[in-house]
Amino acid sequence: MSAETLSIDVYQLTTLIAHAADGRLDDGPLSMSFFFRKLPKQRNYVVSCGLRSIVEYCHVVRFSSEELMVLRAHPILGPALKTEPGQRVLAALQSIDGFEGEIDAAPEGTLAFAGPALREDGSPLQVAGIPLTAYTPLLQVRASLPLCKLIETPWLSRINFLSMVASKAARVVSAAQYDGVDRPVIEFGQRRTHPQAAIDAAYAAYIAGCAATSNLAATYRYGIPSIGTMDHFAVQACERLQTPVAETELHFFQRFCELFPGNATLLVDTYDTWRGIENAVRATGGKLSGVRLDSGVTPESVRRARKLLDDLGAPHAKLFLSDGLDEFRVRELAAAGGDGFGVGENITCSPDAATGIGAVGKLVQNATGKLTMKLARGSGKATLPGRLQVYRFADHDLLTLHDEPMPVSGRPLLQPLWRGKELVTELPSPSQTRDYVTQQRAALPPHLRKLELASAGNDGGPWPILLSKRLVHVIEELVSAM
Repeated sequence: MSAETLSIDVYQLTTLIAHAADGRLDDGPLSMSFFFRKLPKQRNYVVSCGLRSIVEYCHVVRFSSEELMVLRAHPILGPALKTEPGQRVLAALQSIDGFEGEIDAAPEGTLAFAGPALREDGSPLQVAGIPLTAYTPLLQVRASLPLCKLIETPWLSRINFLSMVASKAARVVSAAQYDGVDRPVIEFGQRRTHPQAAIDAAYAAYIAGCAATSNLAATYRYGIPSIGTMDHFAVQACERLQTPVAETELHFFQRFCELFPGNATLLVDTYDTWRGIENAVRATGGKLSGVRLDSGVTPESVRRARKLLDDLGAPHAKLFLSDGLDEFRVRELAAAGGDGFGVGENITCSPDAATGIGAVGKLVQNATGKLTMKLARGSGKATLPGRLQVYRFADHDLLTLHDEPMPVSGRPLLQPLWRGKELVTELPSPSQTRDYVTQQRAALPPHLRKLELASAGNDGGPWPILLSKRLVHVIEELVSAM
């Protein structure tokens, strides 16, 4: 038994039973859109991620007999499932054997934006007197009512978490390369989250630009490079009674470098950082690959370590830095002479924007073919109606209805991914996706590549998102009828 298909909210089944009672269970396909309404804190863009995991879900979504028994025994759902509409819902759930429908998606790793909606002439668009927000659609789906109910929560879980991690990792990588020098960032965060989430986090961090992960399971599952240095445990475990720890540390360094010649980065701050650096150089005859600083790391300590290594005849040794780093400390330490960085919880948990990217899934066209939008007057939570296409230009996005003529230039982002019960576009490898993200980041205007948040009065403001005249007309008609 797996919890995969049952990873939904209870209300998705209570409302499905109500739809069945209203005779809508077997209506034609509905259309949903997955997107986020606003950028997370301090973010100028989001690195969208989660598509690979969603495709994996599409292959396995089905209900086992044990899962259906859980529904029948549920104190709220159980009685309703015994009714005639409930029995029809159970039959519909039992018939599901993988996802069936249409999915159009922006490629994994696409940079996504949200901000003020603009007309094609660049003027702000207001709805009911309130400025409308526009956004990059990430996925658009046409599927049956039961499947639309089932996919919303598990897909959003994937999009929100993986995009959160990828977006934070991109910031850390940008900080490490602030001056154009390629300094590697290694994702170190698996011990700060659930083991399964850690594998997803390693994948998301890698496609966003991290050079590798410490997580071997990510290598097994996705082929992502995994590397490691060493831990304080290893040095302490070599201590012996009545033997100075400086001697046992030196001994372990020697043994470690014998086993991993050319790949040993020695952790030197178990007892005394400066003596540890001296032991690292002695243990290798000055041929060590590098040292790792993990405690009390500051620009001053980095500069002191660099000078000590140079004075001891090891100018080639790299300085690899960890110690609870975030993007701002990474930028500071890179400027001080750091050569590489291990970043854990501040990528995997993204504490400054830890609730994901705020992605939602909303109905945009119902089974009768009617275009629909949520307005929630006064809340700022309006959504865009209909199936859309987004065209990316060098300096803006253009949102259109999906069946509008393609503009003369601009690249359509939403591409067919799934038709019927089959994947129709193979996903690129993680390394190919990583290259795609790198290319997009490099093409951004300089003010959007910064760690600091872009604003209307700062260089050029957020990425412009324009709406086609026809889309604006549909929005205005729908709003006037509400």
